Amino acid sequence: MHENRRKILILGYSQTIFRSMNIRPLLPVTLLLFCTCLAGCRTSDTDREANRLFVEAYQLTQNGLQSEATDPAAAHSYYRQAVEKIDYIIANYPGTTVAVDVTQRRTRIGDTTIGELRDKVPRLASRARSLESFHNLALYLAELVGEEERALKKLAHARRLYDSGQRDRHDEVAGQVVSLAERHWNRELTDRFYYELSVHFAELSRWDQSLRFTDLIQDQVLLFEALFHILERGFIRDVPGRPYARITAYLDYMDPVSRIKLIDQLSDGMFAAGYRPQAVALLQEKLPEPADAGNLDHINALSQLSATLAMHGEFDLSRMIIGHIEKMDSNYADFVYRDLAIAIARHGDHHKAVETAERFERAYFQQTALASIAVELAKMDSISAALALLERVPDSVEEKTETMLELALIPGVSEDVVDSLLQAALPRIPAIGSPLVRAGAHILVADIHLRHDRRSLAAEAMEQAEEQTGQVSDPGNINRLITTIIKKWLSLGRPDRALDAASWYQMDHSSFEEHIPDLFTHAITRGFHDFARTLAGMTDRRAYFLFTLVSSYLDQRMISQPSELAYEIRDFYWRSFALAHLSIDLKNKVNLATAERAATDALLVMQRIRDRDEKQKALFHTASLFASAEISMNPERRSLVTDLLSHIDN
Repeated sequence: MHENRRKILILGYSQTIFRSMNIRPLLPVTLLLFCTCLAGCRTSDTDREANRLFVEAYQLTQNGLQSEATDPAAAHSYYRQAVEKIDYIIANYPGTTVAVDVTQRRTRIGDTTIGELRDKVPRLASRARSLESFHNLALYLAELVGEEERALKKLAHARRLYDSGQRDRHDEVAGQVVSLAERHWNRELTDRFYYELSVHFAELSRWDQSLRFTDLIQDQVLLFEALFHILERGFIRDVPGRPYARITAYLDYMDPVSRIKLIDQLSDGMFAAGYRPQAVALLQEKLPEPADAGNLDHINALSQLSATLAMHGEFDLSRMIIGHIEKMDSNYADFVYRDLAIAIARHGDHHKAVETAERFERAYFQQTALASIAVELAKMDSISAALALLERVPDSVEEKTETMLELALIPGVSEDVVDSLLQAALPRIPAIGSPLVRAGAHILVADIHLRHDRRSLAAEAMEQAEEQTGQVSDPGNINRLITTIIKKWLSLGRPDRALDAASWYQMDHSSFEEHIPDLFTHAITRGFHDFARTLAGMTDRRAYFLFTLVSSYLDQRMISQPSELAYEIRDFYWRSFALAHLSIDLKNKVNLATAERAATDALLVMQRIRDRDEKQKALFHTASLFASAEISMNPERRSLVTDLLSHIDN
């Protein structure tokens, strides 16, 4: 329509000129052809200009593609200019074929759509910034994962920054997680973010922030876990005034079992901090009524609360809790009441403890309580009174054997008494029904002999402990016994026997991994380096446990061993982790040249990781570590990171 109007205007203007010159107008057909030619020339010029700009945008895009892997900053500049030219075409030449095709998404620039080109501009700008420092790199990598993992990564990075004294950066990164939570539409995910923020700030003892995010949690399970963590970290101890009031307000929102567990934590902190009247009032006002019989979770929570109160010497309150348990299960109440008698003895009131034990109607509970009270007496240098009390326990009670061995192990007991107790206990061990308890008894015998430097007798006891361990069926108990046996063999200077015992580990059970770090520390502090290496190499996860061994060395402030070991890890993923940790420790110990080399080597090793997700995870971990240690992004490392990003972010 606009084009036709322009043609009519041109025709009218031409006729006016002809009349003013006394020239006879041309035939209408001739004039129309003239005007059409004039308009066509103008249209051709605009199309030509739009096409020229589009070709320039294409060339800029190709330049960006060629430099994207090696120079993200240059690629960003090329892509930005290409987008600007496309936008100029749309704004200034809207009627051209190029503009119409672009706006209707019918055209591409080479193999790239216009939408993809627009997306590349901010992404390449972010990638270019990531090469400025390892801090920026860690933040960039955190943005490449899903929202929940992103929040966890940023909080992990923020914690490292906080621990290294970079508080402003910590607040900036933690604030990004807060923004993510505040703007998110998914309530379930938002609760998870607020929970992680609550835990994060509780770990830093920044209680106001922790409680602020706890108050925003709507999910009852996460709310309980956040509150429990706050109390466990020492909130009542650290905060002046009446801090307990800020927690008790939540109790009415909890189910009975969760409420009891929180009251347990609250009262523990309140008694320790001197808020006894308030703790008593809390127990009287907020403790839920006993549940139906058979509710084991409720009973277990009450029994733990009773033990906490007894630990603080609040025996009457402990009895009150046992009364609640009796209403639910009188048999279970006897176990808790026996623990109370032992706690009374531990506080030094042995007469009261014995009186409490003697009130049991069932002989078994009375006798086992007396045996435990005897141990507490011996610890108070009353070995004669302890032995007299133990005489009241019949020989038929299995626990008496273990009590004899515990008495023999107490420091200060004379060697004659030790030998007498051993002579009485050893023949009784085979009669113990449980192989787990029998194995534990033989380990106690070995400890007794080790204390008196009877190494051959200790070795015999350990062999018997191994024999009994072979009869235990539960994998978790087997692994616990094997760990203890290994430590005893190392104490005897027998790493060969320790390795034999290690072959019995139930490696597919979750408890196996829990024991190894402590075992590594035990071995290396005693100089058994070959044993530690061999143990790490015995498993299907050799690389991971070698990394764990490197960490154990670094925790013990040793450098020479992990400096060699880190380069021996054949799995590139775990070798990069080990080298990153090694470089930090070397830098802290002012071995700067070696630290710089290890830092660069960590990035070099990552190039050989094939799995993209593993490479990304390793690079984030390393970038976060390097940022906290303020390791520089020098030209060599920038080049390596650029290459790694080209494989990760594609």
